[in-house]
Amino acid sequence: MEVGVIGAGVTGLGTALELSKAGHRITIIERDQTPMPESSETAFLWDRSGAPQVRHSHALLGRLHNLLRDNHPEVLNKLIDVGATEICLTDHMPETLDDHSLIEEDKDLFMLAARRTTFEWVLRNAVMENPDVEIQTGKGVQGLTIEEATIPRVTGVQFDDSSSQEFDCVIAANGRRSTAPEWLKDVGISIPQEEVEDTGIIYYSRFYQLPSGVSLPVGDRLVAGDLGYLKYGVFWGDNGTFSITFATSDSDKTFWGIRDSEMFEDVVRLIPAAAPWLELNAEPITEVHSMAGLLNRKRTLRDSNGMIVNGFHLIGDALICTNPLYGRGCSTGFWQAHLLGQTFKEHPDDLDSQGEHFAMSVEKNILPWYIASVESDKSSRSAATSETDNEIALLKRSILKEGLMPATQTSSTVWRAFMRMMNLLTDPKILSQPEISSEIMKTWETRDQRAPDPPLGPSREEMLEILQLSENA
Repeated sequence: MEVGVIGAGVTGLGTALELSKAGHRITIIERDQTPMPESSETAFLWDRSGAPQVRHSHALLGRLHNLLRDNHPEVLNKLIDVGATEICLTDHMPETLDDHSLIEEDKDLFMLAARRTTFEWVLRNAVMENPDVEIQTGKGVQGLTIEEATIPRVTGVQFDDSSSQEFDCVIAANGRRSTAPEWLKDVGISIPQEEVEDTGIIYYSRFYQLPSGVSLPVGDRLVAGDLGYLKYGVFWGDNGTFSITFATSDSDKTFWGIRDSEMFEDVVRLIPAAAPWLELNAEPITEVHSMAGLLNRKRTLRDSNGMIVNGFHLIGDALICTNPLYGRGCSTGFWQAHLLGQTFKEHPDDLDSQGEHFAMSVEKNILPWYIASVESDKSSRSAATSETDNEIALLKRSILKEGLMPATQTSSTVWRAFMRMMNLLTDPKILSQPEISSEIMKTWETRDQRAPDPPLGPSREEMLEILQLSENA
């Protein structure tokens, strides 16, 4: 089958990798006209205007690591060869857990420490080694061609220069800014109303390089937290690099100054868990990059009567995108590519069945993470809606702060469930299962008997005073 894949980001490359290994001929169409960097280091300077998020923090979670390990070991090996690190999470079990015994499922508790650009560079090289894959750069798609039928079938793409190319199947993997719905509308196909929820955040990231010979100061806790008015996280990279990310409300201008490099680092030094990462004389290798206008969005090509189009798939952020603060984008995008690959294997020539099968696979495997993202974001904003919502939100935050998080430091059952959930290895509702929730609630109920945890950072008032800021809503 001749397949056109629009977009050469992680999801598009993952799709090409999966489908080319299944014997299909793949043409990747990438709008950015940029030469392939010579190394993973120069890839960090890659001019990827079509993917502005590449120099923001990314997490390569357990689901992604295990898909590479089990299906594409050559990609995993190359990543390690160029400086990425496999992180065995059981090596970082808190010393305070009640049981440090390993179990069979712990073999999947791995993450990858690598920059997004390093991963994308390795992935593109691996894909292009297959003679059945061609990449066309500097070509923008402006529309689709179709064949009229009971269910219209996409037969190719139209480029910005008015030329066209035919395919047996077209896959839009061109990210959260994809205009694929408009392409379909232009040929008379209207997709069902998409679901959109604003994340309500702006986030800021900066990358650093540790001095030669200095290792990442990795401990037994994730460096991530929520001060209420400011969220933060530290993300491990490859070759002694790491990044720090902050997120603030997009309606609160008080902390918008974090985009200033000096203020950014002033804030880092005020957060006990993050400050040590700068105390090792790490050198900034980027300015502070910011992104706003971030949405949770869900699209579908299936209505109550079934598929609305054949020979065409939305995938990755073009289909479902979530709050990037949770670091799931690369992993869920590559996971979708794997699910589409499985769909093609089971239905190699049946376009009708391909659409239905992939839609159901996404609904089963990916949709729960969209729902979890939306619910988490709503919870973060609920205090501002009403007194009732405020009480519920306060209770949820209390259980999270004084139940779940302490329990991950004492109960191996909760720690393991939390790690598996964070790494997309199990349904996000696992923390609601009786065995897990009872441990969390037991810890929460004894909150008044424990010494209070040290604060994650200054209160809002303290931060304003230290930074000499005034409220600017």
